[in-house]
Amino acid sequence: MKEKLSKLFLVLICIGLVYLIFKGKNYQKEIGEHQGETICKFTFCKQYPKSNSAFVKYYVNNKVYRNSSGRCPDNSVSKMNKFFILKYSTIDPNKIAVDFSKEITDSVQIKELESKLELKYWLDH
Repeated sequence: MKEKLSKLFLVLICIGLVYLIFKGKNYQKEIGEHQGETICKFTFCKQYPKSNSAFVKYYVNNKVYRNSSGRCPDNSVSKMNKFFILKYSTIDPNKIAVDFSKEITDSVQIKELESKLELKYWLDH
């Protein structure tokens, strides 16, 4: 009986791993096939016991989004409150990929995003 349960448990773990792999590939595939591009502001890095998450704010389709974009970049303290290129799915703008190696320094783009983020914040509250 224990042997059957352990085999069943092993099969369920394998199915779960395959599901996670396909889910990640479909996430990236959707961003690649229905790609939109904008800029985002890196707002903070949340620390967990064994990992971390980077959070960004961006503006798409007259709506402000604040999402996790995966792991925090190296030297996240120096990159805090800076602007980076963000690729998103035009189907679901919550699916994002941020390139923390490409910092935006164009003041026109930065001011435009800042004004949209600030205006939407005050209109929503």
